[in-house]
Amino acid sequence: MLIYLKIKNFRSIKDERVFSMEASSIKELRSSVYNVRDHKLLPVAVFYGANSSGKTNILLALQKMRRLVLRSVKLNPGDKLDYEPFELNNHTLSEPTMFEVQFISDTTIYRYGFEYDKDIIYKEWLFEKQEKQKEYNLFARVESNFDISKTRFPEGLGKEESTETNRLFISLVAQLKGAKAKLILDWFKNSNVITGLDTEGYEGITIEMLKNNKEGSKQALDFFHHLQLGFNNIVFIERKFSEVAELLSHTDTELLEKYKDETVIETLTTHNVYNDDKVVVSQRNFSKDKKESEGTKKIIEISGPLFDTLINGKVLFVDELDAKLHPLLTISIVKLFMNKNTNPKGAQLVFATHDTHLLNLSILRRDMIWFAEKDCDESTDIYSLIEFKDENGLKVRNDRSIEKDYFNGRYGAIPFMQ
Repeated sequence: MLIYLKIKNFRSIKDERVFSMEASSIKELRSSVYNVRDHKLLPVAVFYGANSSGKTNILLALQKMRRLVLRSVKLNPGDKLDYEPFELNNHTLSEPTMFEVQFISDTTIYRYGFEYDKDIIYKEWLFEKQEKQKEYNLFARVESNFDISKTRFPEGLGKEESTETNRLFISLVAQLKGAKAKLILDWFKNSNVITGLDTEGYEGITIEMLKNNKEGSKQALDFFHHLQLGFNNIVFIERKFSEVAELLSHTDTELLEKYKDETVIETLTTHNVYNDDKVVVSQRNFSKDKKESEGTKKIIEISGPLFDTLINGKVLFVDELDAKLHPLLTISIVKLFMNKNTNPKGAQLVFATHDTHLLNLSILRRDMIWFAEKDCDESTDIYSLIEFKDENGLKVRNDRSIEKDYFNGRYGAIPFMQ
C-alpha cells in the first residue's frame, strides 16, 4: 500500500509537496482504515481544484516516476530523460526534479526516490524498515558515487560501474535478477495511472477478463447488475475490422484498407425484450459502442483496471473519474474501495474530480479529501481537509456541510471569477 508520494520541481509543482495516504486519528468511517504494520492507511483519496490548479499533475507524478523506473534499463548512453521542471521560475529550469515514494510490501516498508534532469540521475536512494526495526539504507547514489549495504543489499554490489549516468540503479539491479530491486519494480508495475476521459484504451484489459472468465469477471458482472445499467450480460464476438468500422466516429480509408481482413472483438450487451404486457419474451444483443450511453460504455471499459486493482491489492490513480458518469455511479465505485468485503487486500484508489457530491462525510473521511490550488507564483500547493484551518486557526468540524462550504470558497481550490 502507498504511504506517501513526494514531488518537487515537476510541471506546476515547484516546491516540495507531499501527498499522504496515512489516516489521521479522526473517528469517522474507521472501518475503512487499514492497519498495516505501524501505519493506518486509507483506501481512497480524492483531489479537488479549479481547472489548471495542478491536481492532475499529482497523478501524473506517479505516472512519470513509474515510466522512468520501468523504462530506464532500455535507455542508451546519452539518451535524454523525460524531464518536465517547473518553467515559471528562472532557477527551477536548471534544477533537478525529485520523486520519492514510501510503500508497504508484505511486512516491509520501502522508501525509494531519485533526482534527475534531462541528462543524468543526480541522486538515488532506497531504504527499508522491517517490523520492530529502524529504517536502514540499502543504497545511496550521488551521481557516479555509490554507497551500498553489503549485508542488506548485496545484489547491488559490483554493478555500480555498469550503471550509466542516465539510468536508474534500481532498474539495472532488477534486470540482473536482484530480488529486492525486482520487488520495487513490481510495486511500480502494480501502480497504474489512467484517465477517465478516454477509456477505450483500457477495454482490452476488460475484454480479456470477461471473455475468458478470469478472476474479477464475476465481481464486474455483479457490479453492473447492482448499478442497474439495463443489460443482463455481456458477450463477445469476433468480426472482421471492416464489419465494425461503421461504429467508429470517423474511419481512415488507409487504416480500413490496412486492417480490413484483421479480426477484432466486438462487445455486445444483452437486453430483455418485452411484450405489450411488459413480460420478458426474449433477449436481444446490442453493440456496446453503437447503442449504449457514454456512461455505460465507460463503466464497462474501466471495469478491467478497477477489478484488477481490487483483487490484487494494487494502487490506481484516475484523472477525471467522474467524466460521463452519474454521481451515484462514481459513489458506487468509491464504495467498492471503502468496503473491506469488496477490497480485502487494501487496494487504493486516488482520483481527481469536479463531482462535489463526494464532499460528504458519510461517504469520505476528512483526511481523504484533498485540494489543489495555485499560489501567487502559479505553482501548485496541496492540502487535505483534515489539515485545513480557517482564519481563526480552527480545523474543520465533522458536522460541516463540506460541499456547501467548498462552493462558498471556504477551503479555496475553486475558480476565482470576478
